[in-house]
Amino acid sequence: CDQGSLKPLEFCEHCGMGKASRLKFSTSTHSSGGVLDYVHSDLWGPSRTESHGGARYFLSIVDDFSRKVWVYFLK
Repeated sequence: CDQGSLKPLEFCEHCGMGKASRLKFSTSTHSSGGVLDYVHSDLWGPSRTESHGGARYFLSIVDDFSRKVWVYFLK
């Protein structure tokens, strides 16, 4: 590769705007004193591929105290 033949790329404002990201959530402190006092949940989908039962979404729930995880498949 001839380094002398490379030209600097122009800045594309649209590309820069497309790669913008949101700010982080503010840091919070919490304490879970027992099972199911504090849970985290996430809904994911749609998936391009269906599960054997035809689900394209799933819901995950995590108990903060025990770290037990539940996953529910949704259509």
